[in-house]
Amino acid sequence: MKERFPLFYALFRIRLQGLAVLLMLLAQALYAQDPPPYGTPFSGVPDARDVNMYQVHIRPYSAAGNLQGVISRLDQIKALGTNVIYLMPLYPHGTDARSSQSPYCVKDFKAVGAEYGSLTDLRTLVDGAHSRGMAVMLDFVVNQTSWDHPWITQHPDWYVRVNGVIQQLAEFSDVAALDMNNTTMRAAMIDAMRYWIFAANIDGYRCDFANNAPLPFWTAVINNLRGITSHKLLMFAEGDRIENFQAGFDMNFGDKWFYDALEDVAKGGSVSLFQSVTNTEYTYAGAAQQVVRYTANHDTETRTDGFLPFQLFQNHAGVVVNFVVSAYMRGVPFLTSGQEVDFNQAIPWPYTTVKINWSANPTAAADFTKILTFRTNSTAVRRGTLTTYSNNDVCAFTKVSGTEKVVVLANLRNNGASYVIPAALAGSYVDAYTGAAVTLTAGATQSLSNFQYRVLTNANVPDVPVASVAVSPTSASIKVGLTQQLTATVSPANATNQSVTWASSNTAVATVNSSGLVTGVSTGSATITATTVSGGKTATAAITVTPASSFTVYFYKPASWGTTLRIYYWNTLPAGSIPTVTWPGVSMANAGGGWYSYTFTNVTSTNLIFNDGTNQTADLIRSTTGWYQNNTWYNADPGTPPVTDTYYTIRNRWKNTYLYDAGGSVGYGATAANNNYQWQKVAIDANYFWLKNRGTGEYMHIENQTGSVQCTAVTLEWWSAQWLQDNVDGTYVRLRNHWQTGSIIHVEGQTGSAQYAGAQEGWYSAQWQLIPVSTGGRTAASEMPVYEERSLSAVAVYPNPARGNQLHVQVPELPDAIPAAVLIQDVHGRPVLETRVKRSGVITHDLPGGLYFVKVRTAEAVRVEKVLIER
Repeated sequence: MKERFPLFYALFRIRLQGLAVLLMLLAQALYAQDPPPYGTPFSGVPDARDVNMYQVHIRPYSAAGNLQGVISRLDQIKALGTNVIYLMPLYPHGTDARSSQSPYCVKDFKAVGAEYGSLTDLRTLVDGAHSRGMAVMLDFVVNQTSWDHPWITQHPDWYVRVNGVIQQLAEFSDVAALDMNNTTMRAAMIDAMRYWIFAANIDGYRCDFANNAPLPFWTAVINNLRGITSHKLLMFAEGDRIENFQAGFDMNFGDKWFYDALEDVAKGGSVSLFQSVTNTEYTYAGAAQQVVRYTANHDTETRTDGFLPFQLFQNHAGVVVNFVVSAYMRGVPFLTSGQEVDFNQAIPWPYTTVKINWSANPTAAADFTKILTFRTNSTAVRRGTLTTYSNNDVCAFTKVSGTEKVVVLANLRNNGASYVIPAALAGSYVDAYTGAAVTLTAGATQSLSNFQYRVLTNANVPDVPVASVAVSPTSASIKVGLTQQLTATVSPANATNQSVTWASSNTAVATVNSSGLVTGVSTGSATITATTVSGGKTATAAITVTPASSFTVYFYKPASWGTTLRIYYWNTLPAGSIPTVTWPGVSMANAGGGWYSYTFTNVTSTNLIFNDGTNQTADLIRSTTGWYQNNTWYNADPGTPPVTDTYYTIRNRWKNTYLYDAGGSVGYGATAANNNYQWQKVAIDANYFWLKNRGTGEYMHIENQTGSVQCTAVTLEWWSAQWLQDNVDGTYVRLRNHWQTGSIIHVEGQTGSAQYAGAQEGWYSAQWQLIPVSTGGRTAASEMPVYEERSLSAVAVYPNPARGNQLHVQVPELPDAIPAAVLIQDVHGRPVLETRVKRSGVITHDLPGGLYFVKVRTAEAVRVEKVLIER
C-alpha cells in the first residue's frame, strides 16, 4: 500500500497545479504535426513600431481575384513605402446551404482556396514580398467555421451547443461558433496556425474578431507560436479590446481611433479627441506595442452609410490629412487596397462583385508614398516621444527622439484655419518633403488652407542620387479611347528626387500625361519612356492600341411618350470608362420605325433608364447589343410591332354594366353603346397604366376626391390618374389607384357614377372584366373572342418559395408556332432571365436568393407572379 501513495500524491499535486495544462500538452502532442519548413525565415520582419502596413483585399484586387493578381503588383505595393503586407483570408469557404461565400466562412484552415490559386502561388507571393523587403501576414479567424467544415461531424463537441445543437457565432448566421474553452479544439487551431508558418514561410497573423476569443486562449496561442524560434512573428489583433496587449499581441486594431476620433472630428468634433482616444488605446501597451490606425479597411468599404473615405473625409486631401495624423501621431499606418488610387466605391460583402479600378487616380499614390517614406526614415516619427499642442481644428504635435525633432501641423477642416505657434514649436526647420527652409516664430499665426498639413524636421536629410528607374507594366494592350496607367519606380527608394518625365514615341497612336497615364488614340504601337529628372535614367513600356469595342441599345417608344428620347446611365464598367450623366441623360438617335438607339464605346456593361424627361422605364442593365420593347429585352431585332392599340370595355361582375365617360365623371350603362364605352390601357411602367377613353381622349382619375371616379383631361404625372390591376381570378380584376392605394373602382352605392372609396375586395361590385375590342377596322367587338377562365388559371409558376435552381412553369396547350414568353425581373424591375416555352416544364436558373417577378405571356393571357427564391 505504501508503495502506491507516492504515485497517488504525485497525481493529486498535478491536478491541483492545473489538470487543464496537462490536457493541453496532451492535445498538442496529438495535433502538432508541423510540415517540413519551406524557404528561409525572413530576417527583415520589422519591429511593430516600424511597420507600414498594406491590406490586400484579394477578391477585388484583380480581375481574377487571385494570388497571381497580387503577385503582379508587388512592386507597386513596395513603392508605396510598405514593409508589411496583410492578406485577407485565402482559405476555401463553405458551400452548403447555411454557409456563405465570405472569406471568413472557412471550410479548411490548412488549404488555399481554389479561387485564389495554390500553395505554390502563396509561396511565390511570400518569396516575392521577402525579396522586396516586405513581411507577409495572413488573416486568420479562430472563432468559427463554415457549417460544412469536417469538424462539424468529426468533433461536434468543439462547438458551442445548446441542448446538443451547434450554435451560430453572434449575429453571423453563416458560421458555426467554436467553443474557445475546449482544450483539444484550441490545440487543433494552434496546429493550423503553425502550419502556415512552416508551409509558406509567413511572418505572422492578423487575427479576425480577436475580441471574441478569451484572453487565455490568445496567451496560449501566442506563447506557442513564439516558441517557433526560427521565425520572428508579428501578431495583430483585429479588435479594440485594450487588454489584447496583455495576451501578447504586438498590435491592436484602431477601431476606437477610427470611430471615436477620426469620425467625430470629421463631423466637426474637437481635435482634442485624438489625444484622449490615444490615451485609452494605449492603456495596457508596452513600449513596442502599437495600435494599427486606418482611414479605411474592408469593413468600412462594405458600408453605404457615410464611411467610404470620400464620404467621411470629403475628398482626397481630407483622406490624406487624416492619414498623416494616423501615421505620425502614434501607431502603425495602414492602407487598404485601392486607397493609393482614390478608389472610392463600396465593395459589398462577400466582396465578389466589384473590382478595383487601378486607374481611378494614379497620382494619389504619391501622397501616401512620401508620408510613409519619411516615416521610415525618421526615428522620431516611428519611436519618438509624443507631445500635443492642438487646438479645436488643427492637430499639432511634436515627435522627439534624441536630437531629432519633427513638427506636424494638420488642418482637419475643409476650410481655412489659423494656428498660433507656441514657444515649444518655435525654431528653424526644413520641410520634410521638399527640404525648403522653414522658421516658426513663437506667437506668430500660421494659416493653413483646407485640409493642409505641414511636416517639419530639424534633421539634415542627405542628398541620395538616383541609381535607376523601372516602368511597370513593361508592355500593355489597350483599346482606342481607353487608358493604361504606367508606374515608374525610382531606385533607391530613398532617392532625394523621385521625379520623372514621360514621353511617347508616337503620339498619333498613344499619348502619355505627366503622371504616366497612357491614352489610346488610334490603332498601332508606341513606346512610352520614363526619364528621371535626377540623373537622366530611363525605362520603357511597349504599348499596343487596338480598335475600340462597342454595343448599342435600342428602345421602342411607347405611343404615349414624347418624341425626345433620352438615356440615363450610371455604374459603367470598366469603372471610370464614362462618367454618370446628369438626369435625364443624353439624347438617343432616331433609328426609324419607332426605334431609338444609343451606342456605348469601350463599355462592358452599364445600368440605364430610358426616358422622355417625364416617363421612364424601370432601372435596367445591359452588356450587349439589345432591343427593349414592352418591358422586354431582345437579343435580336424583333422588328417594328404592329399597331394594335387595343381598347377594352370594362364590365362589372355584379351588375353586368359597362363603364363609360359620362362627361366629367365615369358612369355605367347596360350596353357598350359607343366609343365612350371603350378604354385604352396606356402602360406607364411594368405595373401601372392610365385608362384613356377612346371617344373623348380623357383619363380616369380621382384627383378632386369628389366621391365619384372622374374622367377629364389630366396631368399625366398625377398618381391619381394611374391604376394597378389586381387579378381576382382568370376573368375578373380589381382596378386599384396608385395615389390612394386603398381605393378601388366599384359601383356598390349605385349612385349613377363609379365610386372609389370604401370598397371591400370581395365585393363583386368592385370586380371588373376587361373585354378587348380591336381598332383600325380589324375585328368588331362582337367578333372578339371572350377567353375562357382557364386561359389565365392554366398558367402557373411553382413551387413558391422555390428552392435550388429550378422553377416549374405551367402553360395551357399552345399552337406549335406560338410559344409563351417568360420574363423574370428582380425587385427593381431589371430583367434577369428571358426565355420562351412551348409547353409546361422546368426552367433552370442560377439566380441568387431573393424576391422576383415572373411574367408568363401567352397569346391569350399574361400572368405575373411574385416568387421567392431561396438558397
